[in-house]
Amino acid sequence: MKKLLAFCGFAFFGLVSCFAQQELLDKAEASKEADNYQLSLDLLAEVDTTKLSVPQKARFYYLQASNYKFRREDSEAYPLLLKAKKLYTTIDSLERVATINLELFEIVKNIGSDQLHYKEYINEYLDYHLSQNNSKNLRKAYYRIGANFAKKSTVDSSFKYFRKGLKLIKIDKDTLAEADMLNNFGVLYNEFTSQKDSALYYFSKALKLYKKQGHSSGIQSSYQNTASAYKKLGEYDKAIASYQKADSILGKRYRKSNKRFLYDLMAKTYELANKPNKALEYYKLTQAYQDSLNLEDQEKAIYDIQTKYEVQKKENENLRLKQYRTWLFSGIILLVLLLVASYLVYRNRIAKKQLQIKQSALEKNQLEKQLKDQELAGLDAMLEGQEKERQQIANDLHDNLGGLLATLKLHFQNLKIKTGRLRDEQDELFKTTDSLLDETYQQVRNYAHQRNAGLKTSEGLVPSIKNYAAKVATGSSLVIHIEDHDMERRLETSQEITLFRIIQELITNVIKHAAASEIIVHITAFDDHINIMVEDDGKGFDPTTIKENNGMGLASIIKRIEHIGGNVDVDSQLGSGTTVILNIPIS
Repeated sequence: MKKLLAFCGFAFFGLVSCFAQQELLDKAEASKEADNYQLSLDLLAEVDTTKLSVPQKARFYYLQASNYKFRREDSEAYPLLLKAKKLYTTIDSLERVATINLELFEIVKNIGSDQLHYKEYINEYLDYHLSQNNSKNLRKAYYRIGANFAKKSTVDSSFKYFRKGLKLIKIDKDTLAEADMLNNFGVLYNEFTSQKDSALYYFSKALKLYKKQGHSSGIQSSYQNTASAYKKLGEYDKAIASYQKADSILGKRYRKSNKRFLYDLMAKTYELANKPNKALEYYKLTQAYQDSLNLEDQEKAIYDIQTKYEVQKKENENLRLKQYRTWLFSGIILLVLLLVASYLVYRNRIAKKQLQIKQSALEKNQLEKQLKDQELAGLDAMLEGQEKERQQIANDLHDNLGGLLATLKLHFQNLKIKTGRLRDEQDELFKTTDSLLDETYQQVRNYAHQRNAGLKTSEGLVPSIKNYAAKVATGSSLVIHIEDHDMERRLETSQEITLFRIIQELITNVIKHAAASEIIVHITAFDDHINIMVEDDGKGFDPTTIKENNGMGLASIIKRIEHIGGNVDVDSQLGSGTTVILNIPIS
């Protein structure tokens, strides 16, 4: 009971701890999304990783890596991403694994170590998107890889993946995506090559598609990129004209930060074009928008403080409510565990009681078995004594009484020879007496052979029974038939002796009590038992009187057969003969 309660307690506190770790992970992710990376790391430092499940642990390492990555601490993020990737792979979160492969590629490329290679991460990232059979996601993958290669030293790789993305875009006939990709080509030529004409070519193609789609931000971006290309070529008037077109688009719908950025570019271009008055004008406009943005930032900061206060207040209320729910849920779980524990204790008591009952029944069965074994041992001893007594009687009849009768006959014959002058009636009396002596001697001899007959182990069961039957039937009107079926294999010697004595006892019973003229004995072997059937045409008897007889006849045979797992069936009616059927298991 103590162990069970301890288990319930551990389970309860384990669940509470699991909820606590999950709550820390949720707060850490929320802090990361709010760009508060240090707070996110501090919250993750409070997490007990030994109490996390595999998905929770994978999330833990990924959040840590993301915080370090956004803080530009790539060397710290790299091993954490590897751990997260391994754990997400074990739970088959393949989309997350693909995302991590892209981030590993970015980090390794940024670190620039000779020992680290990013190609395997690119291949795994693309293999995943190729396996998904989603053209839109695959072209995005090409774009992300190309964008990461957008440096002067790796611009060729950037072009390579942008072209793969453009090929899929044209197959999908996505005009707006095609315009974006053409604009990207123009940026690559403008920023990382000397081929500014190529940049202008791609900006022009992109602009046409943006205008076709009526995409204002795309149009504004194309004009602004075109102006940048002209400025790099030294064609400042064309650059200013393009900036003014971009400003006209922003005039319809704009953000102050976009205006400030554009006016700063225009001021610098006017300055390069030796137009100081215009440059000053646009510098003033730039400062005005900057002041406005600063004011908005101040107002936004005050609003954020108020919002954070309200949010914090709400979060505290939610936290209290969540804690209440957690404790309520924990209490319910503890109650369920206690109920389960009580049920298990009850079941344990019932099981112990049933075990005691079974133990008592087993002991009773063992005692009954011991009594049966003792009874069987007594029967064996009695049979053994009977066997010895039978042997002794047979020997005495043959050796003593038989010898005396033979001597008496010899003397009687001598007396007959010497009294030749006796009268005729005396001679007749001698003849009668001599005949009676012969008959008595023969009967004693036959009886001795009957009682002395036994199993010859060298011959086996069936030949011994046939031999015994032949001796018993000699000189009498009794006919004994022995029929055997499938008895070719030998049994154990002890079992053959037992079967022989049983059949001998049954035949002897018929001779002594049934007054029968014929006995038929069937012996049949099966896989697991022997069947013996003894039939006679004698006077029969009432089978219900068998149990009342305590002698060593049929009652003892039945008891012995039952002790060794067999059964006996007796069919008899007065005046209709008797049939005894025995089924005896083979040991």
